[in-house]
Amino acid sequence: MKGHGPDLATAVSGHKGKRAGPPEPPAAPAEPAQDDMVAGLRAENRHLKESVAAMRETLESVILDRDAAVQRAMADSRGEVENLKAAVSAQREALEGLRADKDRRFQEAAAQGATENRELQKAVQSLREQMEAALMDERERFARERRDYEDEVRQLRQTVAALRDTLSAGGRS
Repeated sequence: MKGHGPDLATAVSGHKGKRAGPPEPPAAPAEPAQDDMVAGLRAENRHLKESVAAMRETLESVILDRDAAVQRAMADSRGEVENLKAAVSAQREALEGLRADKDRRFQEAAAQGATENRELQKAVQSLREQMEAALMDERERFARERRDYEDEVRQLRQTVAALRDTLSAGGRS
C-alpha cells in the first residue's frame, strides 16, 4: 500500500538499499510506522468484512422479499384457480338443472324438446370451450410467472456471484 510508511521489505529488514551481508538481529520493539501499517491493514480488513456482511444481509433481505412476492402471487393464483373451480362447479350444477328441465319438457312436448335440446347442447359446448380456454389461460399465466420467478432467482444468483467476485478482486488489489 502506498502512503503507509516504508515498503514491507525495508520495514522488515531495517535496511535501505543494503543487500549484502548477514541480516541484522531484529530490533527489540517494532517500528511505529510498521505498527501503523499493520493497524491500517487490520482496520481495512475489518471494514471489508463488515461491508461484505452488510451486503450479504441486504441481498438476503431482497431474496426473502422476492420469495414472499412469489409466494403471494402463487397464493393469488391458487385463489383464482379455486374461484374458477367454484364457477365450473356452479356451471356444472346449472347444466345439470337444465338437463333435468330439458327431460321434463321433452316428455311434455317432443317437438319442442328436440329444438331446446339442440340449443342446450350448443350452450354446453360453448361453456366448455370458454371454461377450457380460461383454464388454459390460467395455466399459461402461472407458467409465465414461474419462469419470471426462476429468471429473477437466476439473476439474483448471478448478481451475488458478481458481487463476490468484485469483493474478492477488491480484496486482492
